[in-house]
Amino acid sequence: MGTVVNQTINVEYPLEESYRLLIARIAGSELFQKSPRLREFLSYTADCTLRHRLADVREQVIAERVFGRTGDFQSAQDSIVRAEARNLRKRLELYFATEGLHEPTVVSMPKGGYSLVFMPRMEEEEPLESVAPSLDTETVTPLIEIPRPRPAKEPAIYRKLSIALGVLAACTSILAFYFHSRDASATGGPGSAPIVPFSGLLNKVDDTLIVTSDTGFLQISFAAHRRLTLDEYMARTYPNVPDFEPLDLIHQWNIYEFTDAREVAVGDLIIHNYPQFASNITMRSGHEVQLQDFKDHNAILVGSPISNPWAQLYEDKLSFHCELDGSGIVFQNKSARRGELAKYPSSEDASHNYTYARLAFLPRAAGTGAVLMIAGTTAQSTQAAGEFVIDRARLSHTLRDIGIDPNGTPRYFEILLRCNNFVSGAILPEVVAARSSAQAKHEG
Repeated sequence: MGTVVNQTINVEYPLEESYRLLIARIAGSELFQKSPRLREFLSYTADCTLRHRLADVREQVIAERVFGRTGDFQSAQDSIVRAEARNLRKRLELYFATEGLHEPTVVSMPKGGYSLVFMPRMEEEEPLESVAPSLDTETVTPLIEIPRPRPAKEPAIYRKLSIALGVLAACTSILAFYFHSRDASATGGPGSAPIVPFSGLLNKVDDTLIVTSDTGFLQISFAAHRRLTLDEYMARTYPNVPDFEPLDLIHQWNIYEFTDAREVAVGDLIIHNYPQFASNITMRSGHEVQLQDFKDHNAILVGSPISNPWAQLYEDKLSFHCELDGSGIVFQNKSARRGELAKYPSSEDASHNYTYARLAFLPRAAGTGAVLMIAGTTAQSTQAAGEFVIDRARLSHTLRDIGIDPNGTPRYFEILLRCNNFVSGAILPEVVAARSSAQAKHEG
């Protein structure tokens, strides 16, 4: 069983017990002594995290169990959980910079959720330049990675997975820095008044969820050699995959939260460009949301329905259906027009390194509000579509071409992009097909 050394009293404890002792020291510190509500919040989220009860660290559940709200709690009207989470994050940062300066393990609550992360304290002199990951393929980043006891002879696949996840986690920071440092001139600059579709998604009253893929779900789909359904995902009733090694890997994909670093960067890019609405935007992985969230909030879904199953809520409303076939993820064109193909990518696209992405803006499943879907046949093309939708000049030109005033009343649309796929990512997206709500209604 894995152990860590508690530096204060020089005694070894099992890993989970050492984390609980750390939480007890934080809760008993001077910073938390006069904040009983934050102490209870910290203790509750720590217990849920360490027991892998991730369903219990949702905003609705926390509001009821920690803050005494009733079952009719509505986060749009009551921001108690989000407000106290911000206070808790600040208090944890301050603890590890002062009283907990010599703690070997650092605890944090990443934005976009309420689970805790326990990570070894990093040496300040460790250079960032030492991380040079390849971004050729879809990047998997752990949102929650809790070390757990493992057998003495750890399977090689676990070692490789742990190393890969550690390196790929760094990609999130690298990509976020890349997006933040881009020239803002093409986007109108952070803080600019939103145009369609963001004018229909972001405001200072309603909350908007940015939901990224659950890449564990994607891996299960690949292992099962078929597309899994949203019903299977919500019930966690995954198919049995005979002779799949190691035997508990699918179970681990189900428990832990993994998402795509490029998709996180797309969400970060949106928040960065509309900081005036940041307090009303929450970013989560698909693993951490539930059906009710899409009834209560506007949503931005990043990733295809194959890896982000919540996108299946809206798939039947679209002209370009996302499917999984022998060649990978493709878009099926339900009603091809003159000059359009029945399927993207085509058999010839591989020789040109073409990949595709779909932008779709449509009403949400229930109530008022809207949903934006950003999905690519590869992680690179999803990233390129995210950049395209933030590029005010290019997006405005495309919307006008299909009869939508980007500065007018929000109207719904669907845009299919083709991208040139390179080692460093997908670039030069060009519009190959587009639909507006007026066109769709006319055709129907």
